[in-house]
Amino acid sequence: MQELGIEGATLVGLGFGAVVALEMALAEPALVARAFLVEPPVFGAVSAATEGMSADVEAIRAAAAEGGEEAAYELFLAGRLHTLGIGAERFADYADRGPAAARSFLVELPAVPAWPLDPVRLAGLESEVTVVTLPSTPALLGRAAEAVADRVPGAETVHANRDGIQAVPELLT
Repeated sequence: MQELGIEGATLVGLGFGAVVALEMALAEPALVARAFLVEPPVFGAVSAATEGMSADVEAIRAAAAEGGEEAAYELFLAGRLHTLGIGAERFADYADRGPAAARSFLVELPAVPAWPLDPVRLAGLESEVTVVTLPSTPALLGRAAEAVADRVPGAETVHANRDGIQAVPELLT
């Protein structure tokens, strides 16, 4: 964005991308005027998710040991990770399946749920933030979204009327 001279952009991030959008707004405030965080999976803010995250990590390890990184990624995309991948199957058709996708997933996965909602950093947030849930948002992801909205000063919450990528045009109007 800096190389292209883009400033004041609106970012829309779904799942892991929601955390990336928020981090970008914190790190580069001139580049991000507004961020829509669709189903941010910050499960570290939801105490009920701890046991589920542990079980999912074990399932990821077993899948990777048996079938490699790709098998672990497919486990996520199939929605068979009941906490860390809850609802992922809804968007699997849009997922990157390129040569680095599985490795990227395994690198990002541990960081996102435990991403710190540091109140000091969040207090300095200059971008407008909207936390979005969808009609198909699973309850646990909804609780994570609420936790993010509660901790981000001035964040709005929106429950979209449409699901998946069809919700994006509605958000931008």
